[in-house]
Amino acid sequence: MKVASLPRNEKERLEALLRYDILDTEFEVAYDELTELAASICGTPIALISLIDPHRQWFKSKVGLDARETPRDIAFCSHTILQEKIFVVQDTLNDERFADNPLVVGNPHIRFYAGAPLVTPDGFALGTLCIIDHVPRVLSDAQLKALTTLAKQVISQLELRLSFCQLQEHAQQLRELNASKDKFFSVIAHDLRAPFNGLLAFTEILQSELDTLSKAEIREIIVDLRTSARETFKLVENLLQWSMLETGNLHWQPEKIQLNALITRITAMLSGIAAQKRIRVVVEPSTDVPVYADANMIGSVIQNLISNAIKFTPANGNIRIVSGVIDKFIEVSVIDDGTGMNQEQLQKLFRIETCFSTKGTTGETGTGLGLLLCKKFIEKNGGTLGVVSEIGKSTKFTFTLPKAE
Repeated sequence: MKVASLPRNEKERLEALLRYDILDTEFEVAYDELTELAASICGTPIALISLIDPHRQWFKSKVGLDARETPRDIAFCSHTILQEKIFVVQDTLNDERFADNPLVVGNPHIRFYAGAPLVTPDGFALGTLCIIDHVPRVLSDAQLKALTTLAKQVISQLELRLSFCQLQEHAQQLRELNASKDKFFSVIAHDLRAPFNGLLAFTEILQSELDTLSKAEIREIIVDLRTSARETFKLVENLLQWSMLETGNLHWQPEKIQLNALITRITAMLSGIAAQKRIRVVVEPSTDVPVYADANMIGSVIQNLISNAIKFTPANGNIRIVSGVIDKFIEVSVIDDGTGMNQEQLQKLFRIETCFSTKGTTGETGTGLGLLLCKKFIEKNGGTLGVVSEIGKSTKFTFTLPKAE
């Protein structure tokens, strides 16, 4: 038996095959009809659409054969993809390349084989449309032409399938763009208006009643003004970051970061907000291994996650921040014992078209953009962001970042 050599463009050929995303998919009528037609026209009991990957030939469609794949090194189709035209073996027992092939001396006992290469528009042979018989045969010119034509139709089906998948991807991108636009204008029209109205109301009180207000009342108004201004600033900051990210204007500048120091600094910065709700924030000792990421993006992620934890944790609650090394990554978790989320809320959390904002335990507001930014920032830096939560008990956000080399 002779094993077929690899095509000279094997690397590019495999890339082309993977581009169609067809391997290990279900049977489809469009392909089955072509194999049935090939078997009928050529009068053979077996017809296959075979695709050759690095280790096997896999059958997208098959007539008269039970197997769904066979090893590449014994595949007749491995020889066919080296040809420019139909490859025919009239009698395998008279061909030294195949006489002792396991597919000849054993099931399915191939005595005749003819395969037309499946060549993409850019010239890569992905596999074959082939017919097989248990007895020697000779095909007529009309049958050979029909097999070639049917092979071209297989490629046409692959191209149609690829185009349909690309259209679906483009449609999803358009939906996301529209959802981003709608969310952006919704935040401007509604979420941003409320804190500004609050600021205006407080300043009007100060302007009209300053002479009659006590120092305690003035101090209370100033505290409320500061809270409203802080919320407004956070909304505007999220909007600016979101807009810059969507337009590709947010620069990514990765560097070595001491994550522990960054977490400690941001926790200290948010300690005043936590103290107002008497929430205890604990940073548990962890590794000092640095990560490689954009410091501004990761700082924004940590700030958003801790702020969210404070927002949804009731008074006298606890927040833990833990981290550790997992293989080539540093993993960080922000764990609260707050209100939690149900499965429906979790499924909507990171999707722009369904993202939502709920009020915190003391009425804190938000836009829902913060977590979307967190996910995009972490993924931009080569990590992942996930969440587990139990309604009424706790929420745990966990992100990973690659270790610095």
